[in-house]
Amino acid sequence: MTRKRVQDHLSRIGCVGAALVLCAVAWAEPQEWRINIQDGGLHEFVQQVAEITSKDIVVDPRVRQANNVTVISNTPLGRDGVFELFLSVLRVHGYSLSRAGDVYTVVQNTVGKQIGGRIDSAGAAPDEIVTEVIGVNHILATDVVKTLRPLIPQYAHIAAVESANVVIISDHAHNIRRLLTIIEQTDLPGTEIITVVPLEHAWAGTVARLLQELAPGSLGAAAQGPTSVQIVANEGNNTLVLRGKEEPLRRIEAIVRQLDQPDTATGGTQVIRLDHADATEVAEMLNAMASSSPGASDQPPPSVHAYESLNAVVARGDPSFINDLRGIISQLDAPRGQVLIEVAVVEVSADANDSLGIEIAAGDPTGVSTPLFTTTLNGIIGGLLTRLASNDDAINPAVAAAATGSPTLALTRLDPDKVSFGAIVNALAVDANADLLSTPSVLTLDNEEAQITVGQEVPIVTGAFTTTSDGASNPFTTVSRKDVGIDLSVTPHIHGESLRLELVQEVSNVVDTALEGFTDIVTNKRKLTNTILVDDRQTIVLGGLIQDDQRNTLRKVPLLGDIPVAGALFRSSTNIRIKRHLLFFLRPTIQRTPQDLRDFTDAKYDGILDLRVDAAEAPQNAEGLFQGR
Repeated sequence: MTRKRVQDHLSRIGCVGAALVLCAVAWAEPQEWRINIQDGGLHEFVQQVAEITSKDIVVDPRVRQANNVTVISNTPLGRDGVFELFLSVLRVHGYSLSRAGDVYTVVQNTVGKQIGGRIDSAGAAPDEIVTEVIGVNHILATDVVKTLRPLIPQYAHIAAVESANVVIISDHAHNIRRLLTIIEQTDLPGTEIITVVPLEHAWAGTVARLLQELAPGSLGAAAQGPTSVQIVANEGNNTLVLRGKEEPLRRIEAIVRQLDQPDTATGGTQVIRLDHADATEVAEMLNAMASSSPGASDQPPPSVHAYESLNAVVARGDPSFINDLRGIISQLDAPRGQVLIEVAVVEVSADANDSLGIEIAAGDPTGVSTPLFTTTLNGIIGGLLTRLASNDDAINPAVAAAATGSPTLALTRLDPDKVSFGAIVNALAVDANADLLSTPSVLTLDNEEAQITVGQEVPIVTGAFTTTSDGASNPFTTVSRKDVGIDLSVTPHIHGESLRLELVQEVSNVVDTALEGFTDIVTNKRKLTNTILVDDRQTIVLGGLIQDDQRNTLRKVPLLGDIPVAGALFRSSTNIRIKRHLLFFLRPTIQRTPQDLRDFTDAKYDGILDLRVDAAEAPQNAEGLFQGR
């Protein structure tokens, strides 16, 4: 249908064939139009309405051009009436009119709620799409949404904002006004009251659970509804807090009074599970407390028993006793921190031994020429003289060299038939250095003793027997074993970010008897016992020993050894210096979370992979002692 045809249908008010604007009633009266359209185009209809109402109307591109509009009206309409008729026609065809300032947009109903429009239904045309924010005061916004959702079309939108307790609706203005009326009639102030019911015999937590099991939806902390009663157990003072409308609340209060009877207390037994504390220790402490507290004469005495299989305590007594018991247990059953104790035992020793001497000897085994003469200052040449005195025909040079036992320079002439003589120059320098680093570590709970022992059991001969007085042979040897190694015993006490440590550290090792000159097993023992206060992750020195020994020995022949230059043939000197440094380092670390334990475990595991002797290096500081380098 052409634009002219639409105009012809819009211009019928009494003047046939005249233009629409020319058929208005006299200029002094409001203009009116009678709308009659048969299969007219929607876009042409929008254009004519825009001309009549003098409004700016935009058509969304998604509005189809092929829509045909049919309007039959015998009643003259003013500008507002034409505009409302226009909105009704759009709604019938699935379109809406959205307003932004003075500009109107024809859009599909499904997208009308997404385009900015009026944020208030007041003053809006009935079929205009608007968005309304409705606040409710006495009922829940979520309940309003559940009630009104069936009353809105599919293209409309309704949602609740729980934090502000408001309802947001996007729909035609006339439908929003209808929904507002419904909300006003339902959002009425309630008559809820709050009552505190003290219990004398029954336990508040038990009564609250019993009532909630009777009617889960109507009774309990999360109960909702017009006849619901919210019940909260205040176990601190054994009371019930009731909230609801007066009539149902009074009924529940009467039930509570019936449950609060003395018979309930006679069976007041509670099983309390412990998560961290030891049930046996807690039960012993609570029993001691219960025995010192006087109870009612008509009630059995309270008692507490430990059930180790579940790590729980079974308490029996009146509600006040159980209430006090739960408060104490909640404080005792707290997670205990753990402490990682790392101790580094560092021992550095350096030994220096310098000796220099000359020994000369001469003798005639026949006793004819020269008497025996010797300057055996170090005892080296004595072995040779013994062989000479035994009248052996010959002395093996290899045996003679072995008899010296140290670096020597010897000049000898050994003749069994004539005078024999010898001179030996003995010079020896020994340097020995040893570094010992032991880093025992142990993990334990707060206030719990932990002990770690790493070492060996060394056999030590304590007695021996070979023959009896009558010559009978029945030899035997008695042996005892001694622990040698590292022994660490520690009890930590956490005080905030500091720790008090009761520590016993013992380090022992077997001495090399070949170097020290002993014939039996000898052990070195270092023991440290102390109590200290240290911060978390702080490295400190517990104690130690610094030893510096120096011994100088001079052996000489009197008078002859004092002769300048030539006296060196008649004297021998030995200089020995021993230096030992022994220090105990300690670093405690509080392990408060599982992640702390995982980090420590991973660090130690990574250290295993780097365990190479050729990669060892000296630590740069005290912290490096605990890195295993």
